[in-house]
Amino acid sequence: MERAWAHRGGLGWIGKNSLLLNKSMGSFFFLAELIIDLELEYDSPAKDYCGTCTACIDACPTNAISEPYVVDGSKCISYFTIELKEEIPTDVKGKFENWIFGCDICQDVCPWNSFSTPHREPRFNSKSDFSALSRKEWTEMTREVFENVFKSSAVKRAKFEGLKRNIRFVSGD
Repeated sequence: MERAWAHRGGLGWIGKNSLLLNKSMGSFFFLAELIIDLELEYDSPAKDYCGTCTACIDACPTNAISEPYVVDGSKCISYFTIELKEEIPTDVKGKFENWIFGCDICQDVCPWNSFSTPHREPRFNSKSDFSALSRKEWTEMTREVFENVFKSSAVKRAKFEGLKRNIRFVSGD
């Protein structure tokens, strides 16, 4: 509900990719809620500025954005690489590019994200530089390396076996 409340409070609008968009920050930000017992003045809902743009819909390789403002989570690369515990269906083979955990394609192509700026919160920075791992290091990763590299990372949601499955699926092994 945080997106709906943020929209109602004027923080942004719900984009065609179903994410909250803000004119000055795009969609790359965190939402949080404060539950308080104070009367506050709030803004009115933000206008939808997506217009005729369909960049997120056109770029989604699995057609998870089935129509504007509708995302079929069961077709999303994020679902397949994080939540799905079984094998990834073969009908989406070749559609993941190099995504082995999550997906930001719909955000990467959104024109409003050209206005976003990197955060300045050091606690959000990765503790390890896993982007520097070679293809061989990814495919030969051991449980011990996984535990060390992703010690305090959301990647642990996929678990070692899930990440290895994703790597095999994307690499074609």
